[in-house]
Amino acid sequence: MIRRAALVMLFFALPWFAAATELVDNGGFEDDQTIGWVEETVGSSATIDRSTGYDPDPDFEIRVQKLTGNGHARLDQTVAVPSADVDFSAVVMIDVEASAKGGPWAAAGIALDYENYLGDALGTTMILRKTVDCPWIDSGKLHLIVVPDAAWNTVGFNLADELANLTDVDLHAVHQIRISLFGQVGGDC
Repeated sequence: MIRRAALVMLFFALPWFAAATELVDNGGFEDDQTIGWVEETVGSSATIDRSTGYDPDPDFEIRVQKLTGNGHARLDQTVAVPSADVDFSAVVMIDVEASAKGGPWAAAGIALDYENYLGDALGTTMILRKTVDCPWIDSGKLHLIVVPDAAWNTVGFNLADELANLTDVDLHAVHQIRISLFGQVGGDC
């Protein structure tokens, strides 16, 4: 059997929420990524690191990377939102590739999991790049926003406007958002 490799990389930089008050703790990663964030790596070749060298600016960026083999790398933070009328903004560079169609799939990006006051997931928006075989598709609880290329891209939206894309999610039930930077590989036997 041929083992197919998949590469997933995510670079993340400022800004986060473009509201008058930044709601994310250590959103610019100027402090170590363990400040305000929870790391999780599953499988081999999953890494999370921060550096000033990923972007030409002098600020820190974070890299969440999962190479070949099933598993993922995630960096999470849960943020209470005062209302759904909050603007989200991020600058991302997302690179995803797989060696062959019909083999492993890969995806990387930012997931915004909308949660009620108990922490139950209501729906998700993913800003991502994914390979052809990735099984994720839009639904009433999942909205995919595909980044066009592996260059630095600025993405952003108003949460209330975005939640209109999630027809199965009650806007008024959203009390917090779990923000996850992720790289994931699946289907690699």
